[in-house]
Amino acid sequence: MNSWRARCVAAAMMLLVMYGHAWVTETLPNTPVGMLMFHGSAALLDWLLLCLAPMLLSGRLCNHTQWLCFASIGGNFAGWILYMCYAPPNYYDCFMWWLTVAQLVRLFIPDRADEDTTTNHSWFDMVRHSFTVGGGNYP
Repeated sequence: MNSWRARCVAAAMMLLVMYGHAWVTETLPNTPVGMLMFHGSAALLDWLLLCLAPMLLSGRLCNHTQWLCFASIGGNFAGWILYMCYAPPNYYDCFMWWLTVAQLVRLFIPDRADEDTTTNHSWFDMVRHSFTVGGGNYP
């Protein structure tokens, strides 16, 4: 079961990595090599979070967390490509901001599908069915 403690630790870990990475890389030069180091290290940290997610989370919540980490890795690659094409950083910044919001919303809005991995996976499963964590039997 994905307890609130595990969810809070996962969220704290993600936010610590995000803000720590921003702090460490704030002095990188605005050059292709500097941006490759920025986006490459961000993708590496996303891969680390992807590998650590199963230690804290289980079921669909872990799967969704890992899928969002894959999206972030792809977003960092696309961000570097956009930088090399002289595109404004607004596209990358907006995408990463919404990806972070999606990750935190997914962590803190539980649904009855978090643990159920044996049912038929269809588009109907994308509709969220709220319940109280630790509330007993689920429908």
